[in-house]
Amino acid sequence: MNQIINKLKTMKNLSYLLIFFLAIGCADLDLSPTDMIAEDAVKKDPKLVEAFLTKIYANANFEPNEGVGFPNQDRLTDGVVGGEYTLMAPWQNGVKASYSIPTASGGHSRLVKWQYGNIRSCNEVIEILNNATFDAAIVKTQIGEAKFLRAWMYLEMAKRFGGLPLELTPKSVDSSAEELMIPRNTLQETFDQIISDLDAAAADLPGTAIYGKATKWAALALKSRAALYAARIAKYHPQSTDGLTSIPAGSATGYYTAALGAANAVIDGGKHPLYKGGANMVDRFEKLFYEDANSEIIFAEAYSLTLGKTHSYSIYCLPDGFKAGWGSNIHMYTASDARFEYQDGSPGDKHHAKFNNKTWFDIEEVIYKKDPRYLATLFTPEEIFQGREVWFHDNTVGAGTIKGRAGNAVPKRAPGRNRNRGGRLVQKRTNPALEFPAGGTDEVPYIVLRTGEMFLNASEAAFETAKMGQALGRLNTLRARVGMPKKTEAELTLDLIKNERFVELYGENHRYWDLRTWRDAEAELHLVTKFGTKWYRRASDGMYKAKQWKWNFSQNTPFLPKMYWLPFGTNKLAQNPNLVENPGY
Repeated sequence: MNQIINKLKTMKNLSYLLIFFLAIGCADLDLSPTDMIAEDAVKKDPKLVEAFLTKIYANANFEPNEGVGFPNQDRLTDGVVGGEYTLMAPWQNGVKASYSIPTASGGHSRLVKWQYGNIRSCNEVIEILNNATFDAAIVKTQIGEAKFLRAWMYLEMAKRFGGLPLELTPKSVDSSAEELMIPRNTLQETFDQIISDLDAAAADLPGTAIYGKATKWAALALKSRAALYAARIAKYHPQSTDGLTSIPAGSATGYYTAALGAANAVIDGGKHPLYKGGANMVDRFEKLFYEDANSEIIFAEAYSLTLGKTHSYSIYCLPDGFKAGWGSNIHMYTASDARFEYQDGSPGDKHHAKFNNKTWFDIEEVIYKKDPRYLATLFTPEEIFQGREVWFHDNTVGAGTIKGRAGNAVPKRAPGRNRNRGGRLVQKRTNPALEFPAGGTDEVPYIVLRTGEMFLNASEAAFETAKMGQALGRLNTLRARVGMPKKTEAELTLDLIKNERFVELYGENHRYWDLRTWRDAEAELHLVTKFGTKWYRRASDGMYKAKQWKWNFSQNTPFLPKMYWLPFGTNKLAQNPNLVENPGY
């Protein structure tokens, strides 16, 4: 409790960080203390409110695990725990989190988010703006931003912990212990508050497309995601007696309807059409993730070397032979490869029986006829990147002079970091213009919300509410964007929609949360054996053979029923005795 009271005292009279004051500018060095701005001044100046909002944006952690002091590679944790891929080394936190079973002390640090400090900042901004004296239109917009940010942070916690204590007003230091120690609201109340905030934000935020800022379309897109999560939980999760980890099943249709309406509003609004640039279908999907401010990006976290905010994601992706330092860090499992169909719509694993270390095959047939999204998402054997081949083969068999796909001589063996794990590397979000980049110089944006997700949300929600024509139409529009053949109504199932979601959103930090909200995580993750692929190249004709081999650093992923909800942990329970711990902990 003392920690909470001390926190509240630091917020008394809205003492802001000096960096905000400097951001506004100060010409008079004789002014009174420059680490504080009076509340009355903030109420009169939208620039000061904007500075406060900027700080909240910065602390909202839109890109997973970007917390202060976290290594950049920790941003990959969601993909590892979701079984999409694994990393180069077992000491990386993503791998550790994938085999960690939460205990009463709490979940793995890279999966936990606790953002009440930043939520209190949102509440303070809203309270200030309710009494602001500057332009009413600006006030409405800024309140809309604060509510969008508050909804984002509550959603990030709700999908982890279930029902939450809902703080919607800033607390006074004179508040009683009962007022400070807020009990948990039900999960339905939590999601309803998130959706209410987003409805309010959508009504007051601008309807234009603004890169890096909350807009009407960002609020609607986030509402679609939140309502879809709520609908899945209501339909697929068992009922809890206290409602802290469940939503009444009868509410599912209403949430699906809300998810569909919000997704359709974004799609039909026309401000964020599907990206359709690029010289070909592979290039089209690839460029979507590194071309700044393209039409499909609804909301993104922007990076700038000039402003001193960068990352090193591309360095972790770039394969050996194309990077100066780390590289070759994100390796796809064979099971993930199977999810991507071929360009004629045939199953993605139709050639896997050939991975027997005996059968020779043409990689043009096995690799380069797959869904363009596969080829845009991954580095694959002999892919031509920056004008030369990416090599993966573990060894060369026989003698010969057949050159690679780009016409270059073939090494006896591929570089070690390319060949010692999964046989494919994740490429998505890597800018091909970066050649041997130095660490901490990457400016590629992190896409938080994009229109492709809205088509998937709409398809699933329409399917779940028996609007089959709409479900199929949204699905096929997304497939058509990359030239994939249409599905028929006879083929339309929830599993098909789930697979399309896997393919479209692979490596974008959705999969783990999809599995949890669908309640599929036990079946998909629990102690499932992981396989990678080793490739061998025949020198005489450039043909390949392959074998599957078990690998995950001898650690498979456990997922127990209790793990659908993370524990609050002993420290948080000690700070607020009115918290009720989740079942199983």
